[in-house]
Amino acid sequence: MSERFYGEMKSNKRLPPRVSLCVSHLKWTLRRNRSPLNLSVSSDLSGQMEAAAYDIYTEQLRATLESAREVVGLVTLGSTVDSTFRDEWSDHDFWVITKAGAQDSFLNDFTWLPDADNIAITVCHGKSRRTMVYRNRHKVEFAVFDVNEAHEGKAQRYRILIDRDQVAELMESVHQVTLKQAQAVQARPDALQNLCVLVWSACERYSRGELLSARQYVDGFAVNQLLSLMSVSNSETVAEGEDELDPRRRLEVRSPRLAEEVLTILEEPVPEAALHLLGIAERELKQKAPTLAWDNVTMVQGWIRELVRNVAGG
Repeated sequence: MSERFYGEMKSNKRLPPRVSLCVSHLKWTLRRNRSPLNLSVSSDLSGQMEAAAYDIYTEQLRATLESAREVVGLVTLGSTVDSTFRDEWSDHDFWVITKAGAQDSFLNDFTWLPDADNIAITVCHGKSRRTMVYRNRHKVEFAVFDVNEAHEGKAQRYRILIDRDQVAELMESVHQVTLKQAQAVQARPDALQNLCVLVWSACERYSRGELLSARQYVDGFAVNQLLSLMSVSNSETVAEGEDELDPRRRLEVRSPRLAEEVLTILEEPVPEAALHLLGIAERELKQKAPTLAWDNVTMVQGWIRELVRNVAGG
């Protein structure tokens, strides 16, 4: 079993005796008892999965796929990788990598999943990806690729549980391409101009009466663009747990004041929210990146303030 977190290899230190004993007992229990898992949910808060049940699910998944000759790799992703980023609401996120051409059998028949009889909801995302929710409200998200398709995926934080065909080399390649693509998108030279276009588009739709679409532009697209801009400006001091594929993830932990301010913006009318987002960009980025198109920001701020005055004047 090999493990990789943020592209850094973990050392293969021996487990303490007590931990080794617990893992050995867990594997023995799974071999002895093949009955459906009791993936227990906390009685006081729906959707919570106990830590022990979470680990048992992961181990039974690994044990089942390890016995399938068509499988060459099992890779966990996101918080499934590391309990540091996991809580009672975390889902299971993983890839199954098969021999060339063998992926369809795992996408059409899900009996290989632990407790498959208790799956309540199944959603297909394209050819290779699935999301499933169990009757106990636990969610699993996974993809099944063959060795040729796996290069199409994206992986930031991952852990390899099964490696039978150079899966470590494959995942290192996927990991590097993922980071390069994310950084290229975030570091676009016209990123600030794009923020200006997004907030102005929100105001145009607001003025037209398209309030839902306007909110999508300001609360969704523009907020994401602002956070991506800020992520690039702080690239030398990346916070622990930062998700380069989604700048909103764990913002409340990494930067609670900013998260609170952004949540406040979501309650403001669209023009005021647009001005607020541009104001944050100026406050947080102008000194760090004075060569960006701040003249565009000033121009769009003027347009929005004029719009606000016109609305106020009737």
